[in-house]
Amino acid sequence: MARSSRPIILIAGAEDEGLRLDRFIRQRSGVLSRIRARDLLAAGGITVNGRRVKVASRTLRTGDRVEIFPLPDERRSGPPPGVEPFRVVHEDPAVIVVDKAPGVLVQPTPQGDRGTLLDLLARHLKKRSPEGRTAYLGLLHRIDRETSGLLLFSRRGSANRILAEQFRAHTITREYRALVRGEVTTDSGTITERLVRSGPGARRAPGGSGGRGKSAVTHYRVLERFGPATLLAVTLETGRTHQIRIHLAGRGHPVVGDKIYGSQGRFPRHPLLDSFPRQALHAARLGFTHPLTGQWLLFESPVPGDFAGLLEGLRKGPPGASSDGRTGH
Repeated sequence: MARSSRPIILIAGAEDEGLRLDRFIRQRSGVLSRIRARDLLAAGGITVNGRRVKVASRTLRTGDRVEIFPLPDERRSGPPPGVEPFRVVHEDPAVIVVDKAPGVLVQPTPQGDRGTLLDLLARHLKKRSPEGRTAYLGLLHRIDRETSGLLLFSRRGSANRILAEQFRAHTITREYRALVRGEVTTDSGTITERLVRSGPGARRAPGGSGGRGKSAVTHYRVLERFGPATLLAVTLETGRTHQIRIHLAGRGHPVVGDKIYGSQGRFPRHPLLDSFPRQALHAARLGFTHPLTGQWLLFESPVPGDFAGLLEGLRKGPPGASSDGRTGH
């Protein structure tokens, strides 16, 4: 199949009435075998009338719209080699908290759902079910594929509604570790800037004047300064897509490794910072009121190995640096 982000769209005609989906795809696509069609079905990359379908034997009706989304190898979801995609931090009948590895998508895309955190976690819960049934799993918030750290899921509908209200009321605690380019001179601050998106698929940007976009509030405080970079604790008051990355980049301090909002060319070359393969952003603390017991729960996650290694390298400083990280004279 050609490596293109555009789906193949096929419409079933009267002659296709009752035909199996995998056979229909082979006959009408002109490029896909039945085996490849089944692979795409298993990966969740095929929809019929807008709904994801994984059953090769599903029969078609006249007028059914079949969309086939390519799944290039480089876009598959997965953690770095040797790293587990997630670990369960807390689990009870109402909620589950997991620590996600970098490189793992949280939720499905049109190209498929295999290997996403939702898929992996659903499989984990299904294995533990006595009857092997698919368990309820409610997605309450997301973090980017390259961002690591803590995520909260609900395990029943009633819990999902209560937790969703906590998110709307901004009573959930979410604190991140962000390594940004340059030296942040103020010890702490708050960024209040609305975010807009010009259209579907477009990247988000500050709303500017005129009240456009959605309200977004980000608090930060400096944890450690390295000269060419600064480690921040960032707390979200709102949870807009890419909020931390946009707000910090807008202040001239993009997150290290950010390929969308970063501005590498504005900063002196630095072998450690320039070579870090992902955005240096980690969801480190997550707190919420348990939807059944009313107890306040707070979980913490240390930065993963690649992030920790980057910080350690910065602490050592360049050759000839003194122990406090400043260049010797």
